[in-house]
Amino acid sequence: MKIEGLIKQPTNEIRRSSIVINDTLNKIPESDRSRRDEILRNQNLVTVNDDKGYFTITAKPSDSIFFRFGRFYHPEKYLISDLMKLDKIIIDPKSIPCIPQKKCDQEIPSHLYIFVGKKINVSYVDTSMYCGGRRMDTKYNAVYQIEQEFGEHHLKPTINFTAYDHDSKYEYDFTNYDNVLIFVGEFCGDLIQLKYQFFPVYKTKDGRWATPIDTYMESSYKSDQFIPTNIIFDKPVAFDLLRSNKNPSEEQIAQLKKIKFSEKYYKIENGKVIPIMGRYAEDLVKLWNELYWEKLK
Repeated sequence: MKIEGLIKQPTNEIRRSSIVINDTLNKIPESDRSRRDEILRNQNLVTVNDDKGYFTITAKPSDSIFFRFGRFYHPEKYLISDLMKLDKIIIDPKSIPCIPQKKCDQEIPSHLYIFVGKKINVSYVDTSMYCGGRRMDTKYNAVYQIEQEFGEHHLKPTINFTAYDHDSKYEYDFTNYDNVLIFVGEFCGDLIQLKYQFFPVYKTKDGRWATPIDTYMESSYKSDQFIPTNIIFDKPVAFDLLRSNKNPSEEQIAQLKKIKFSEKYYKIENGKVIPIMGRYAEDLVKLWNELYWEKLK
């Protein structure tokens, strides 16, 4: 039998709603793309309303019908047998309040905490219900043990802060490292990582913290004051030459040496890249101050 009705539309906006018989689509795993596409093409199972809110779909009295209106509205379910009792089917979606975002126009932090931190926990924050549209950045809540401070003193041995990242490559995503030299500012009362400002660090034989050289970024460092130095790490630090290819060709190795693993800073043995040059954390802070902080202020 044919079921037709109207979904109420907001002023000056067209609300598109997914209308599904027996929740058919959501019973199919996301991974089963062929089956989901087959259902989407079947207008007897799935449809959407037109610009004025009108919809029509075929169903049996024993079926149920599901409406999904978007992230700021509750999904709704009705039995076809109940809808058949109505003179007119008019669906009025019930809204879900969005989560307001704190506004902060502060550009220079009130306090700046520069420290080597050991990761305790980094958790993803769902921002899909935030007011003002979806964020382009992934938001994290982070908890770190402070190992060594290079900036203002934080009163507690651990620090909680918010961080944002926009689809960074693996090596430029701070969440992929156990220990980082990181820069966290206080903005409008909240602790937030200065975006993308961190260095992965490792303990050295003499008990200090240091980072291997980033060949790609090295060309942007114009200072002669903090040149790379020989580093001996306390525990072996090595990286896979190619995470997706255990047998790289000579051409691939040559390209990686040129772009990522310069022979000035790394040696390659058995598909592993071993850093031989780096910078100590205190020099990284001075370099960061010269290249980033002084310009920001």
